[in-house]
Amino acid sequence: MAQKRRISIKRVFIAIGGLLAFVGLVIGILLLTASKPPVYAITICQNEISRAREVEADRYAPHVLVSAENSCQLAINEWKYQNARIFFVRNYHQMLGLANEATNKAREATELALHTKDSLQSGLSSKLNDVSHKLDHFDEYYAHLPLSGTTRQNFTSAKLRYMESKEAYGRGDYKQVGVNLDVASQLITRSVAEAHSYLSDYFVNLSKWQRWADETVKWSKNNSAYAIVVDKFAHKLYLYKDGKIKKEFKAELGPNWIGTKQYRGDKATPEGKYHVTKKKARQHTKYYKALLINYPNDEDQARYNANVKKGIIPKRGAGNLIEIHGDGGKGINWTDGCVALTNDDIDKVFELVGVGTPVTIVGSLRSLKEINGF
Repeated sequence: MAQKRRISIKRVFIAIGGLLAFVGLVIGILLLTASKPPVYAITICQNEISRAREVEADRYAPHVLVSAENSCQLAINEWKYQNARIFFVRNYHQMLGLANEATNKAREATELALHTKDSLQSGLSSKLNDVSHKLDHFDEYYAHLPLSGTTRQNFTSAKLRYMESKEAYGRGDYKQVGVNLDVASQLITRSVAEAHSYLSDYFVNLSKWQRWADETVKWSKNNSAYAIVVDKFAHKLYLYKDGKIKKEFKAELGPNWIGTKQYRGDKATPEGKYHVTKKKARQHTKYYKALLINYPNDEDQARYNANVKKGIIPKRGAGNLIEIHGDGGKGINWTDGCVALTNDDIDKVFELVGVGTPVTIVGSLRSLKEINGF
């Protein structure tokens, strides 16, 4: 009886052992076949998002990058959810789909950002050059004019915006470049338009100026002689011989050079057809050397008399002693109405011309449209 009991107990233990072995085998099989947490997929999408940020996709492809980040976060959430479940019921299929979607979107954001930056860089380089040209143009042709405070402020603001754009371009901040350049372009265009409006009445005389200059050049050609043409707007003195420009010089004028001279003391440089009446060496002029011209001519005197009669100008006389003289090179319009050259330049002119040499002074040889250039 005792032996039977021992055999029965032994069988129970064997059965229990067999059951435990079976359970262990089942668990082992489940462990082997259970889904492994695919951490690599999360790592890949996070790395691609980091790369996209390095190329500034947050600035140049923000919507695509945000979509990639959202998909990556959903993948992480799904990954955590599956990890919290019993191992043999875990399913990472959805998590892998989300992670792959995030990776693809991050790569798309990277490519889009790089393409956008390349396009901006190319376009902005051209636009920087265009605005720079307009600023230099205004500085050369309009900055010296007696313009309104608003026009000058617009020009100054445009220049500051341009400098900020240039610095931003250098560090690759192309979106900032675009914003500042747009403002700079608008401001400088407005400044040019205001300067153009200011000068429009003055340039009504363009055809007359061009006729005077043509007549003077023709005289030089027909007489095989020297002649002088002064372009006030360009601040240039041109010395012609045989109808061709032989030399040109930078000229400085009176502060109120816009418009012709009206009366004594108005600090304006006259406009008209004149000639040299006297050559003054050093001992005969307060300047280095001087060429006296016959201002006022008959037209100047008649205009002065008519304007005094109308009460438009004071009765001070039309003025005289208008010269082309030395002591120039100051970089400003400073004379009492004369045309000033540097001493080296007046030496050259003084040597070649004589009494009777035509001197024609015009407001401009070019139209405003030609001067603007855009």
